[in-house]
Amino acid sequence: MKRIAAFCLLILPYFPLHAQDAPHENYPQWPADKPETGFIEDAQGKTRAEYYGLLPQEVAMQDRMRTIFVNMMQNASAKLGWQMMEISEYTNNNPMQGGSDIPYNSRSPRGIIITFQFIVNKDSLQAWKNYETGYENQHLARQGSDYSNIRSATESPLYKQYKDSADHYMKLYLQYTEAHKDEGAALYTKDKHPKYYQQKENEFINKMTSMADQTHANSGVEQMEDEQKRQTIRFKNHTVVQVVFSVNDYGYAFKNSHLGANIKSVSAPYPVRGARLSRLYRTEPVSDFPWHYSLLMALGNFLNKKDQYGTYLAGFSQNGQNDEHTPKKIKSDKVQTILVNIYGDKSNIEKMVKLIDMDKLNSTIEKQ
Repeated sequence: MKRIAAFCLLILPYFPLHAQDAPHENYPQWPADKPETGFIEDAQGKTRAEYYGLLPQEVAMQDRMRTIFVNMMQNASAKLGWQMMEISEYTNNNPMQGGSDIPYNSRSPRGIIITFQFIVNKDSLQAWKNYETGYENQHLARQGSDYSNIRSATESPLYKQYKDSADHYMKLYLQYTEAHKDEGAALYTKDKHPKYYQQKENEFINKMTSMADQTHANSGVEQMEDEQKRQTIRFKNHTVVQVVFSVNDYGYAFKNSHLGANIKSVSAPYPVRGARLSRLYRTEPVSDFPWHYSLLMALGNFLNKKDQYGTYLAGFSQNGQNDEHTPKKIKSDKVQTILVNIYGDKSNIEKMVKLIDMDKLNSTIEKQ
């Protein structure tokens, strides 16, 4: 029965699998990233201490840092004339961390990760909206045409001939193996009939698949989707800048696997006064990392040497300071490290970094 079911699956990959998203008028900044409202509410809600196992002083530290980041980003928004919004926030809950029952003296550093998004050019955003609206309409129409063409191909006399032939050899295989089942393993090792029937069946299945594949290839759907990916990356970099603040991060890496991006080149250390280390990446944008450039700045106590995985670890990664039972030199509600990532077009990154108050950020970091 499994072999028979294969025929039914041949054209399914080419069906329109989903309707287009609901209208976007409920999110004015579409197609820029939409805020993760639920996660933000969880990370800021009154029950987060209980849910994430945080102590009151840890919550207070996170609230204080969020206020600093928000004020800094609002100032940048006002000076640059870029519309700003918070689009994500996560309360640090590393798998190694326990709940609120862990004694204060033994708790590892807690932190948060907050991402802000800026619309740097409203005209570019409108052009992006227009492109996406046109693409969605054309893509839906092209999918419908593709479906009809594949349906026609699979109902053609030639396709039926291939299917009948595959059915024929499948039946011969089943009949023969049933009639000779007493031969045991020898039926499949010494007898050439089963293998021959399978080969012929697969030959005609491949011909059926090839017909559907060729019809789909001729539709232009895949080319249209590839072009849409390229245009999305282009529009996003011209339209958006994102800034990510990470408090008490355990480490950072300057290597090709950084955030899934393919690194084209790393500049000489990008000079940012007040940063322990900073680098500007020129990247090869991909769907899950659609940025042309990425500026990473590290503040606080990071080790000077990379580990075996190419990562610069936080100082608290040593001597049990990141476990949940060793007494801590610096308590869990203190800021020890801050990472700042800025993503977007290089010229926009350079405008933004000038408005990151490094002195203010460094003043929040506990002295070692």
